[in-house]
Amino acid sequence: MSSQSIREVHEKIRYIHSLYRQLKTLASRYNNVQLRVKVQKKKTAEAEADYADIKAQLDKLNAEIRQAEGRYSMIDAALQKRKAQLDAAKSNKEYTTLKDQIADDQRRNDALADEILAQTEKAEEFAPRLTEAQNAIDQARAAQSAVESELRQLVPELKESSEHLQSELRLKLKEVDTEFAPPLREALRAFDGDQAMAPVEGEYFCGGCRMEIPMQYIVALCEGKPYTCGSCGRFIYLPKDFTINNDEDE
Repeated sequence: MSSQSIREVHEKIRYIHSLYRQLKTLASRYNNVQLRVKVQKKKTAEAEADYADIKAQLDKLNAEIRQAEGRYSMIDAALQKRKAQLDAAKSNKEYTTLKDQIADDQRRNDALADEILAQTEKAEEFAPRLTEAQNAIDQARAAQSAVESELRQLVPELKESSEHLQSELRLKLKEVDTEFAPPLREALRAFDGDQAMAPVEGEYFCGGCRMEIPMQYIVALCEGKPYTCGSCGRFIYLPKDFTINNDEDE
C-alpha cells in the first residue's frame, strides 16, 4: 500500500467517524428536546396538582362555612321560638328556664357568627392564591405547547438529516480498504456507532480509553496495517497530519 493510499484509508476512517458523530449529535438533539417535553409536562402536572390542592382546601372550608351557617340558622330558629314563648310563660320557673335557654342559644350563635366570619375571611384569602395557581398552569401549558411544537418541527428535519448521513455512511463503509474493513466491522458490532473508533492522541494514546499504544502498532498503522486497541477494542486510526519520528511518508 502506497503512502498516499495509506493517508486516504485513514482519511476515509476519519470521515466515517465524523458521520457517526453527526448521527450521535442528531440523536442528542432529539433526546434533549424530548427530555424538555418530559420536564415541562411534569411542571404542568405539578401546577395543576397545586391548583387542585388549593381548590380542595377552599371547597372544604366553604363546606365547613355552610355547615356552620346551617347550625346558626337552626339555633336562630329555636332562639326566635323561645323568645315568642317567653311572653307566654305561665310561671316564673318557665320564664327563667326560657331566659336561660335564650341566653345559651345566643352565646352559641354569637360563637358561630364569629367562627363563620373568621372562616369567610380565610376563604377570601384563597382568591389570589387560586389566581396565581391558575396563572402558573397557563404558563406551564404554554411552555409545554411551545416545546412540543419545537419537537414536531424538529422531527422531519432530523429524519431528513439522519437518512442523508446513514446513506453516506453506507456508501463510505463499502469504500473502506479490504484489509481495514473486517476489524472495523467487528468494532462496530461491539460498540455503538461513534464509540467503535478512536484516533491516536497525544503521545500515542487511544482516543477512547486513553491507554498507551505500543510504538510497533503506531508504525504498523503508518505502514497501512489496521489496529484495534488491545485495551478497549476500539478501531484505531491516525488523525489528520499525524507524523512520527523517521516518518517515511515525508
